[in-house]
Amino acid sequence: MADTRHGATIEKLGLGLTCSVETFRGCRMELVKRTSGFNGLSTNKRGEVRKIEVKTMERSDNWIAINGLRAIDKLFFERDYWLYFVLLPENIVVMTKALPFIRLQLELRNKMDFIEELENWMKLTRRITRDSGMQFLPRINMKFSKPIRDLVKHIVSDPQDKTWHESVIEIWQNKGNWERLFVALEEE
Repeated sequence: MADTRHGATIEKLGLGLTCSVETFRGCRMELVKRTSGFNGLSTNKRGEVRKIEVKTMERSDNWIAINGLRAIDKLFFERDYWLYFVLLPENIVVMTKALPFIRLQLELRNKMDFIEELENWMKLTRRITRDSGMQFLPRINMKFSKPIRDLVKHIVSDPQDKTWHESVIEIWQNKGNWERLFVALEEE
């Protein structure tokens, strides 16, 4: 089905599905300002908070962009930062812990100095911005090794494969009601 909806409309649909599934899970969802580097805060009944960035994918599901220093900083250096991938028209929400997910997708597991190099680049960018008066708007494009739809099919068809269990935590689908397709149970 060829869809001609505007990108902002697609993003709002994704954010709406994210708010819906978080409410269904018993969490309180609060949307935040665009300048925060993420879309919203989800707080569960135990008081645990997730900083959620929503990436809505209607056609292309093999890459994302992260725009701005604050968002890049959150992605790589916040422990409670989550990426939620919303797949349309399937109405699937894939909940991932951001940094472990990115490390697996970009195969950065063995490149320990990557994070240190990224942090140095960010510090230098901030210093140049502050000292020069110029405003830098960095953007990181990330091409995934495994497109999100393929990843969902793999995880749902083989939940015993623990490769993604530390990064993909839950997968939900709405076909009129929310159904959890996958949950990575923490080992005791």
